[in-house]
Amino acid sequence: MHPPNKEVEEFLESIELLLEGSPEGQDAALRTLLHKLERFVDIGDAEPAEVATKLLGTAVGGQKEWQTPFRESGILSFALSRLSVSDHTDPLAKQCLRVIGNSVADNDSNRELAIKDLQHIIACLTSEELRTTALAVLFNLGNDFDPAKAAAAGLRLDNTISSYLALDKIPEAALDYAMELLTWTTGSLTSVQLKDALSLETFTNLLEMALRYDPDHYDEYVAILVHYLQDPEFQPKVATPKLLDDLVSLMLDFEARLTPTENEAVLEGLSISKTDETATSDETSVLLLTQLISSISAISATDTFAQVFTVTSQVVEKVRAKLRAPADSPSTVCACVMLGNLAMSDEVCMDMVNIMEFHITLISILASSTKPALLYAAAGFMRHLTFPEANRTVLVNTGLLRTCCHLLNLSDPSVRGEAAAMLCKLVTNNFHNIEKVVFEKDEDATILTRIVEQAIAPSAALPSTAMKNPMIELGRTLVAMLRYLGRPNAEKDVDAVRQELLKVPSVARPVARLLRQRFYADARSEGLLGLGLMAQSPEGAAHVIEEIKDDGGLLDAIKEFAEGKDGGVEQQGSAAGRDYQNAIVLLQALQNNAGGEMDMTLKNQVVGLQAELGKLLV
Repeated sequence: MHPPNKEVEEFLESIELLLEGSPEGQDAALRTLLHKLERFVDIGDAEPAEVATKLLGTAVGGQKEWQTPFRESGILSFALSRLSVSDHTDPLAKQCLRVIGNSVADNDSNRELAIKDLQHIIACLTSEELRTTALAVLFNLGNDFDPAKAAAAGLRLDNTISSYLALDKIPEAALDYAMELLTWTTGSLTSVQLKDALSLETFTNLLEMALRYDPDHYDEYVAILVHYLQDPEFQPKVATPKLLDDLVSLMLDFEARLTPTENEAVLEGLSISKTDETATSDETSVLLLTQLISSISAISATDTFAQVFTVTSQVVEKVRAKLRAPADSPSTVCACVMLGNLAMSDEVCMDMVNIMEFHITLISILASSTKPALLYAAAGFMRHLTFPEANRTVLVNTGLLRTCCHLLNLSDPSVRGEAAAMLCKLVTNNFHNIEKVVFEKDEDATILTRIVEQAIAPSAALPSTAMKNPMIELGRTLVAMLRYLGRPNAEKDVDAVRQELLKVPSVARPVARLLRQRFYADARSEGLLGLGLMAQSPEGAAHVIEEIKDDGGLLDAIKEFAEGKDGGVEQQGSAAGRDYQNAIVLLQALQNNAGGEMDMTLKNQVVGLQAELGKLLV
């Protein structure tokens, strides 16, 4: 039986009167009010209960001083409990949400109470009528309150919201709340949650939303996507034809929306080697596109990508288009990286040169671009194309040697390292290319002279030890040439080429530096071999002796390395005998071919070292 209208009127008037006063000292009055409110609810008199709860929600929304009394009197608990039992079509539910939302705003004590019923608040999202209010409540609950964010992540609020977004069921008035909640919740996911099936579903929904392009929330969608993509274990999950195609479409769309100045900043951000002059931009759009391109590039380096995609895949064809009309654009960097990661077999690399002719475009980029990020990506792709021996002559005949010389003149150490590594591959087992290096000129000097000059020139430090070191790779280039020219029964012009090589001043210095450095053990072995090969003729021995005279520690380095110290025999296992024999060969060749180049003191040192090493022979 419903109370008479007079009782209802008096009840509502008493609430209004109470709420117009000061919140202080009103605990008893609020408890009395709550008992009457609960009575109306119990007897099913919905209208006065709804009006009363609305008055409470409005009061605490306008005057935060009511927040603590509402908690202590039980009003907040009442509102929370009603969400667990109310039908979401019940008008009282919306007013309870208002009481909760206004009570928890900037009040951590009230939030601690409310998060116990977080699942009931989230359940209100199923109601179209309650969705906007529920999102506002969730926003107030999580704003600057990490426990609520973590709890929301545990209940996968991100997946719930992304599903409603994809279905276009978030009211426009609530979009800002939804995006903030998505950002918070995603950032609070555990490493396990980030890689589960719900995360992949959420990612797919958000990628779809980003492609629809909402100018007010575009950057937020991309930021959340990038958060997922920066997890190396999540990356293989999106290496599917549909998702990767959509990601590339998003990248191209994002790039097209940036200004030329912003795209320049993205290219700077993608640069591997950053200097003080190339400060990273703090513009959100620039940072996001930089991260998106880096993430897509990383995906293309996964095993899953290699298993799923080929050069003829739709998404690969989409990035290939960037190389048909190459420009200094961020997406061209991504195209080079992705295609380079597909260039992992001789067959594919040969097709890329002989059929697709990627090398022509790459040489154009390498010869004309001034952007380190693009140069590094294009050079890395081109280096993969040098792996098949069948490609090497074609690449040199297209002008790659001169292009590499151009790159060696640049300041970026990562680009110089890639150029040096390409040169090493190009001359390996290829007499035609060795001849070109020795005799062909780059402006006023031969390419070989340029290689020697650049090998001993100062170089900036590499950002990563995993990158190609220009000094090491150029030294290896000379060793590869000496190794081929030292073969028996080789081409008839070998002697002439070797003699011309040995005319270059300081040609032994890069090889000696391979042996002297202590970081790359394999390179030390190659340096020892190279010096031994060079010393097989009087002209070559003279170069080696010149280095020994200039570097008083070179003989000691040979001794230590051959004895197994400083990265030598003991550290290399099966290479022990090889290094020892190469040291003996070098010392014997110096004695045989030195002529008058060695004075008696140096000769005694060489003979003494050979005798000392001979004692190690068992």
